[in-house]
Amino acid sequence: MSFLEQLTRDATQLRPWLPVIAFVAIALLAIAFGWLAIRLGRRRAEDGPHRRHLVFGVLTRGLANLAPVLEGTWTKIQREVRQAGYYHHMAAQEFLAIRNVMCVGVIILTMLVLIISFDPVTDYSVPIASVGAVFLVLTYALPRMILQSKAKNRVQRIQTQLPDGLDMITMCMTGGLSLNLAMERVGSELHQSHPDLCMELGIIRRQADAHSLEHSLEQFAKRIDVPEVQTLAAIVAQTESLGANVASALRDFADGIRRSFRQRAEAKGNRTSVQMMLPVALCLAPPVYILLLAPAVMELRSFVIQENSEDGILSTSNVAELTDQTAQPADETDQP
Repeated sequence: MSFLEQLTRDATQLRPWLPVIAFVAIALLAIAFGWLAIRLGRRRAEDGPHRRHLVFGVLTRGLANLAPVLEGTWTKIQREVRQAGYYHHMAAQEFLAIRNVMCVGVIILTMLVLIISFDPVTDYSVPIASVGAVFLVLTYALPRMILQSKAKNRVQRIQTQLPDGLDMITMCMTGGLSLNLAMERVGSELHQSHPDLCMELGIIRRQADAHSLEHSLEQFAKRIDVPEVQTLAAIVAQTESLGANVASALRDFADGIRRSFRQRAEAKGNRTSVQMMLPVALCLAPPVYILLLAPAVMELRSFVIQENSEDGILSTSNVAELTDQTAQPADETDQP
């Protein structure tokens, strides 16, 4: 047997496993490409003053325009990218480019698998195309879900870290520093413990140097888009316009944020206790029924077993004798 015939025979034997091999190959390649894209795009603005390069370079804008995006969706993606901490001016285009390239890669891999596994006798095109469509939907949806999760987690961290930062800013302002210098000082001190808040304070300080503090806080409120930050921007703008003490206003606002966090936690705990009533009742009902009914069931079982024995009242012989005894008086009364 020649080498070509042996190779053809081996390929024929492996043909039933080609769909499985194709599915595994598509999954592994999609995961590998996604991991590479995430690794290349992990650097943020806080990595240093050096401007990072885009993943696809000059092709980023063209790759981002492969799939059309609605204007409302584009606005949401820009806000989510900023909330996640990516402040490059083309961060949203880079995200779309990575997602589009991953989708195109899945389509190309599916087509290659369809070509390789083509068989006029056994048609695998439908299951392969179905699995490719599923992977395409996942590749399109998962990056957006990951981005939304990262943005939500970062916003929650900033909300949690904001009272500590305001307390330190208040202490610095009480010591004689201005609000801009206090933010700069606090930002340098919070770099290790609160990196997200430190990054935002640095952006606020640089925007305040370029425009004004009120403008920088308004931009901060637009980026984060939470009630606490919007209230902070309004309080600082109002106190500066009225000439009031900013330090005392920030101290009171920090206490109010902590109080609201405590109230939210208590309300959540109260809701949780009510929501746990039904699962607890469902989990406790079977053991209670077992404890209450198990002794009676065991007694009934032992009674049935004992009375069904030869000497028991429920045995077949005793039942037959009892039937005969009840039938004899009826026969005697029927005689003249």
